[in-house]
Amino acid sequence: MSVAEVSAAIGNLGNVTNEMKDKVGLFGSPLDTRANHELVTELTKQGRDIVQAATAKLQLLVNSASGADKSAARKLSKDFKAQLTLFEQVCARAVASESTAVQSIRSTSVRRDTERDLANYNEDQIYTQANVQVYDEDDLARREEDIIKIHHKLGEIKAAFQEVDGLVQDQEEVIVEIHDNTTAAADDAAAALGQVQQADKKTGYATCTCCYLCAIM
Repeated sequence: MSVAEVSAAIGNLGNVTNEMKDKVGLFGSPLDTRANHELVTELTKQGRDIVQAATAKLQLLVNSASGADKSAARKLSKDFKAQLTLFEQVCARAVASESTAVQSIRSTSVRRDTERDLANYNEDQIYTQANVQVYDEDDLARREEDIIKIHHKLGEIKAAFQEVDGLVQDQEEVIVEIHDNTTAAADDAAAALGQVQQADKKTGYATCTCCYLCAIM
């Protein structure tokens, strides 16, 4: 598994996150529509698919990387975790916003009589109007289904985040272990050098003493 593949997947997730952030930003505004919400649901699915594929690729890379690729794998793990956090946040915001909106419509509005006002109603009204007076049950049910779909994918995204977070922590522990082992080895080497130096001093002292005694004799 190449570093380039994982890097490209992270970039794709970033693009999906930014687009989804823009679409969620329209929720409840005059520019919001049913089509906008369908796109958000589709973007959530796209993002989820990218996350799952990238997580699998990253795991393979981490397990097989050596040399310079190990450092690259550590950086990619952290980058992916950061991007995944942003995607998770925008999904959670979409669910929270929609849940609040639907609850408000159900508590403050009445179901539209399908025999009346057909010319004065369209589905986009339950998305664009701040104060909705009437709604169609089928339309609102579709909106609730969107929430369920996004919430379900959010659960899968959270699970993937835990895997990536575990990879990051494992790599950090390896770095700490290597550092500790290196420090211990350096300490051992310093101690050994000290012992050699002490031995050299003793040998030198003994040699000098022997020479001195020989001179006296």
